[in-house]
Amino acid sequence: MTKNSFLDYYKTILEKVSFDRRLLTKEYNKAKHVLGTSEIRELDSWLMGKGLFHQLDSVRHYQPKFWRISDSSSTDRI
Repeated sequence: MTKNSFLDYYKTILEKVSFDRRLLTKEYNKAKHVLGTSEIRELDSWLMGKGLFHQLDSVRHYQPKFWRISDSSSTDRI
């Protein structure tokens, strides 16, 4: 199976288990171990587009780097 096939496979799986937060998180974590960095970014983007990313237990407070907005003024040090 090619990486793109794995990406498509996990998109299908995640959509099918989206009714259960625990299963969704479990399958997402499996996908992260199989997919490469660019495929994980694509999967994260797909999950956000589907409105499923916020349902993940282990990443509920996680925001992918490519979506993060940095504010250089908040780096004041004492």
